[in-house]
Amino acid sequence: MGSQALWRLARDGVDVIGVEQFSPGHDRGSSHGESRIIRTSYLEGAEYVPFVQAAWRAWAELEEAAGSPLVIRSGALMLGRPDSGAISGSIAAAEHHGLAHEHLSPTALAERHPRHVMRSDEVGVFEDAAGVVLPEASILAAVRLARQSGARVWNHQAVTRIEPDPDSPRVWVGDTQIRARRVIVTAGAWLPGLLPGIADLGGGVRVERRVLGWFRITEPAPRTAHPEPVFARDEPDGTLWYGFPSMDGGRTVKIGVHAESPEVRSAAVRPPGAQWGEPVDPDAGPRPPDAADAHRLGELAAGLRGVAPLPERMASCMYTMTPDEHFLIGRRDELPGLVLAGGFSGHGFKFASAVGRAVAELARDGHTDLPVGMFDPHRWDAGPARP
Repeated sequence: MGSQALWRLARDGVDVIGVEQFSPGHDRGSSHGESRIIRTSYLEGAEYVPFVQAAWRAWAELEEAAGSPLVIRSGALMLGRPDSGAISGSIAAAEHHGLAHEHLSPTALAERHPRHVMRSDEVGVFEDAAGVVLPEASILAAVRLARQSGARVWNHQAVTRIEPDPDSPRVWVGDTQIRARRVIVTAGAWLPGLLPGIADLGGGVRVERRVLGWFRITEPAPRTAHPEPVFARDEPDGTLWYGFPSMDGGRTVKIGVHAESPEVRSAAVRPPGAQWGEPVDPDAGPRPPDAADAHRLGELAAGLRGVAPLPERMASCMYTMTPDEHFLIGRRDELPGLVLAGGFSGHGFKFASAVGRAVAELARDGHTDLPVGMFDPHRWDAGPARP
């Protein structure tokens, strides 16, 4: 989100500095791992659809400026029982906004997407307006373009303190003080630490560990007229997991767990391999993947034909979770001069292009026409939402 805002502001002639504690495209946060899903029939809520559509347009702008593809259209396949969130939520969003989509019976799924092992009571929803965003490539492209437009980028320098002020907020980088007209804070898992009051919004913003796994393809899927899409699958116990078509020439597929079953969420002790609720100190980073993670991912990968039973490699990342799992985009009254973007709860990267535009406009103009009202950081307060 920060790299996108940096590029847009620099492109528009704003004097702007970007501060990064590691280096652009790093693997210490929530924006690594080679691929992220973008989908339009948004199962998390129909109210997201206009923002997804804005993100598609903004990704196209970045691609044109960069001169390289950053989004791969593969389509998306949602799987589960008809009453599951993946199915019912996707259909509700598509019907509300008149989006093209297809209902797929078990027979149609077996014919069109034979990679997936389906139960007799499970169905699918397919949409073409979906695919894969390349996270590291996107970040590097935005930073390169920002620099070309005059932005200054400070790498390997961590922000240690932010002082809000309506006219001249300050950012401290070690002993160096930066005074600005506005400060955009897109610090990911470090946001609650830099602005401690944020950690208490709505009852608590938390950072959790998640693990991704790459599974070797042992048998190519039978050839059909339909390429393999990105997918998300709701298991009968409430576990929601997701995956990608091969991004390395047919050698591996990548999967991950987005949400665990209600039993795991409420358990006093997590079973081996469970990730829901495991807290992370972002400075220390998430705990490395272990054998229990491999076993848990392997249980899910059994729902795919022709893949190895255990991942050949894994990676940990961080989810910064808000209580309602919606984002934080905008301003807080007690933090004058600051524009915030965070709490993306594991489903935000697809929106990075639109978030970057929104926070750039909020910082520069004081308003944006993008539909970010539902992400108001004041939404847990009494009274009307802020513009």
